[in-house]
Amino acid sequence: MSGNLQIVLGRRPTARPAVRDFVVCEGDFPVAGPDEALVRTILVSVDPAMRGWVLDGPNYLPPVPVGSPMRSFGIGQVVVSNLPGFGPGDLVVGMTGWQEWAALRRTEIQRRIDPGLAPVSTALGVLGVTGLTAYVGMLDIGRPTPGSTVLVTTAAGAVGSLAGQLASLQGARTVGLTGSDEKRRLCVEHFGFDAAIDYRAEDDLAEAIRCACPDGVDVFFDSVGGATLDAALANLNVGARVAVCGTIGLPPDGEADGPRIERRILVNRISMQGFLATDHLHRIDGVVEELAGWLRAGRIRHREEISPVLTDAPAALVRLLEGRNTGKSLVRVADIDP
Repeated sequence: MSGNLQIVLGRRPTARPAVRDFVVCEGDFPVAGPDEALVRTILVSVDPAMRGWVLDGPNYLPPVPVGSPMRSFGIGQVVVSNLPGFGPGDLVVGMTGWQEWAALRRTEIQRRIDPGLAPVSTALGVLGVTGLTAYVGMLDIGRPTPGSTVLVTTAAGAVGSLAGQLASLQGARTVGLTGSDEKRRLCVEHFGFDAAIDYRAEDDLAEAIRCACPDGVDVFFDSVGGATLDAALANLNVGARVAVCGTIGLPPDGEADGPRIERRILVNRISMQGFLATDHLHRIDGVVEELAGWLRAGRIRHREEISPVLTDAPAALVRLLEGRNTGKSLVRVADIDP
């Protein structure tokens, strides 16, 4: 145990992160201090939010410092514990970062994983913050009802695919927006959407949404923003609810030109709410229990892409931000000790 393989932020991107912005290095091996647990990282997550985390701009978290391991959620196995309630062998979800080993404080550990509940990887996906995001945005904010029409962006992705399935469980008609014909078919054939639109193939997205949603849209689950939000707003019904969990369609500085939306929001009495899953972590155990029941019963489905080694993480992030992934993107760091 002489070193700690890490992927650090080598320079601050000014646009979408590239592989060359990250550096593979060997850091010092961490030691668990008072009220810390030393964990061996098993899997790390790759998420759209990482684009904002590496940029030097206003965000809900400070930017990742240049020269520091890339911030990420991960699954770790406790090796040494100075934390009450945690012991060697325990599997936990926490802010491990892109590194082989981490010394985590209690505030950096999200929860302990029950490996008998589902495959351990799901704790970073459908049974983790990904699932919590879809649950809060769709069921708490969107509140679909039987017969209503729900429109979901990035519908073949980890969050969007689950959000659409949760709407279907409520009896809603679901329409997905995605970026290829292959993903469009995946939304309908695998995730159970009633219809899906390949937005890259449409010259007039607002019109394509109108054709797919002839009765208008009652709930819009948005992780894109920008022109996609503009097209959706043109189709929202009176009293529609919009849940905003991301703005990946905006320029990195967050500034974008577009139509003024105030009048449409007023006339159609639209409710639009942004949210962060991290504000709801106190609820995650109950949400995971409910999602796990649906998963075991076959009422929801999920997909994962797991890159085989830690050094693949930067390329996995680039693939995700370019829309070339399907489902939850993860990177394997080590195997679980028996």
